[in-house]
Amino acid sequence: MDAKKLREKAAGGNDDGDNDSDIDVPAPGPTRCEALQATLTLRKYLGIFNEPFARKLEVMLGSFGQQTVAVEMQGMKDTTLTDYFSRK
Repeated sequence: MDAKKLREKAAGGNDDGDNDSDIDVPAPGPTRCEALQATLTLRKYLGIFNEPFARKLEVMLGSFGQQTVAVEMQGMKDTTLTDYFSRK
């Protein structure tokens, strides 16, 4: 029911007179590309510090990038070269 109310509220339709102003539609999160760009920016910034914490955070950000790519690759399906050409 809550999902239906959220869809109706997002669509702008609320014909039943029920004013549910307490239901907030969450804003969409950043995309994978935006998250990876932020990670790269942080790694560049951390490169100017020579502290153990900065090195640990740099390693964690690198792991985040690798994990993100791994998750994306798991969602892909295998293809062959012939899948891209039509048969005559």
